[in-house]
Amino acid sequence: MNSELQKLVTAGKITQVEGNKLDKLEPGTACLHKSWGVGRIAEWDLLGDRVLIDFEGKPGHPMKLAFAADSLTALAPDHILARRVTDLPTLQALAKDKPAELVEQALKSSGGSISLDDLERIIAPRIVGAAEYKKWWDNAKKELKSFRHIVVPAKRTEKLTLRSTTEKAGQVMVNAFLNVRDLKSKLAAMAAIIKDTDLFEDPANELAPVFKDISDVVRKTWKLQLKESLHLLLQRDELVDQLKTQIPADAAQAHELVRDGRVQLTEAVNSLPVGLLGRLYGAFPAAFPEGAWVKECLAHLTRTGGRAVSEITSVMDANDELDVLADFLSKAVRNRTLSTDLLIWICKERKGLSEAVFSIDLGNAIIGALEDDHVAGGPKKTGRLHDTMAEDRTLVGEMVSDADEEDLKLFAKRILSTSVFDELTRRSLMGKIIKARPEMERMMENAAAVKDEGLIVSWESLQRKKAELDDLVNVQIPHNKNEIQIARAEGDLRENGGYKAAREQQSVLLRMKSKYEAELRHAQGTDFAGVKTDRVGIGTIVEVIDHASGKTEVFTVLGAWDSDPDKNHLSYMSETAKALIGKAPGDELELPMDGVGTQKVKVSTIKAFKE
Repeated sequence: MNSELQKLVTAGKITQVEGNKLDKLEPGTACLHKSWGVGRIAEWDLLGDRVLIDFEGKPGHPMKLAFAADSLTALAPDHILARRVTDLPTLQALAKDKPAELVEQALKSSGGSISLDDLERIIAPRIVGAAEYKKWWDNAKKELKSFRHIVVPAKRTEKLTLRSTTEKAGQVMVNAFLNVRDLKSKLAAMAAIIKDTDLFEDPANELAPVFKDISDVVRKTWKLQLKESLHLLLQRDELVDQLKTQIPADAAQAHELVRDGRVQLTEAVNSLPVGLLGRLYGAFPAAFPEGAWVKECLAHLTRTGGRAVSEITSVMDANDELDVLADFLSKAVRNRTLSTDLLIWICKERKGLSEAVFSIDLGNAIIGALEDDHVAGGPKKTGRLHDTMAEDRTLVGEMVSDADEEDLKLFAKRILSTSVFDELTRRSLMGKIIKARPEMERMMENAAAVKDEGLIVSWESLQRKKAELDDLVNVQIPHNKNEIQIARAEGDLRENGGYKAAREQQSVLLRMKSKYEAELRHAQGTDFAGVKTDRVGIGTIVEVIDHASGKTEVFTVLGAWDSDPDKNHLSYMSETAKALIGKAPGDELELPMDGVGTQKVKVSTIKAFKE
């Protein structure tokens, strides 16, 4: 002890304990105070019973000897806080040129671990300015990637850690995993392993205890903690694939957990990280063999959130079940049973996996979903659906481009009459429809003129259309599916022309199927019996006389699918038929002629058509 301090102890001015503490706080020593922070002892005034401390921003602060001994902590010369008051320029240069080394010094001064908030308090604003700190820390993190003995946490709530340089980093992570008991801690430890796999010299052998522990823990806890158990198994499988290694045949498997936890699965899936969903649904074929997995996947489409939709559809596509998916979605669109997430997904994938079901029916389903939500007091989740419909520049135009005229009229009527769109949005949507289908411009002027009419067809053409759909569903689509599977088996799909052609044909067939189904839903069969003959109508035979030549021509106006140019049979939806319908004997009109002008004719006679 300093002799002058010993005299004060002997005289009873300070206690022996206080003397020992003050002996470590001689002038020039860096110190720390809980309230005033870091400082340096500037001077002892033992006779005046005080010391003077130069605190950062508060130089020459006096403090009684006993209080100084009780409230000040001496700092080692190499402590980063001590250097902050004794050698600040050197630390500032280190922060600029070697930020990772500065972080390492902070860790060593803090016992090997430090929170990110405490690190910031040490560095800013003295060493690095407060405004520059975030950018500095981003640069420091990049440099720290090469400092394998320093673990940078994934979350701000976790601590920055300094590993022992004598112990292998891989073994440290393995021990960290094995030493924790709860699944959440094991998930965090596994995430650290996945992040730093290059620290393992022999991954297969070094990680064997981890893989065994995962199997043991999951088998004991999955019934109570299915979500965490699934998460851990999927993390393990991701790591195994990353390392290109294998796990023992008797290890717990993800598809087993999917199968056994089927009842609880939906709830568990909704909490899994997005990056693992593809791996989870990829386990469905093994979990539910003999095609049962398809039904399970489709069930999850309607139960889970939007995050899972693209993964489920990708698994079905990869297993050549796109036709089943299209059929499911088509029925769900018609029955209005699709979730908001699925409706949005179909819109986004309209040039991809959902191409076969993207039609005007989808537009009606979207409006229906928006109206249901509006009635229920929304918007809830349908705010995104509303924005998709209203803001996508090409969506509505593509939706109506191939639509039947009557379907288009009804769709336009719904847009004009629904309360889920404001006036500006309604006008915007109608503008997009008119741009795609200019003939609908009159809808803006007279919305009330839209009539709810079906598609009138002959019984013969109706049966023919049904037979075509049956052939499509039971012959052409299955044959095409088999071609896809054969082509896929040849490998390397990027260079496989047969696979590409078969997939393109699949898109065509599925679109045809969707179109046929929509047409048949609206079709009304008739034998044209009992039609009136005072004016031209559906099911009538009309004779017209050409003004220029005086020749007589006979036209038969029939159903939508009964056109036969060789017999002059017209579909009532054709331009020629539209010009004739409603005319009486003696009426004159300009008759369109195969898109090449018109001819002036006079209606001569009208009679009923008989099959």
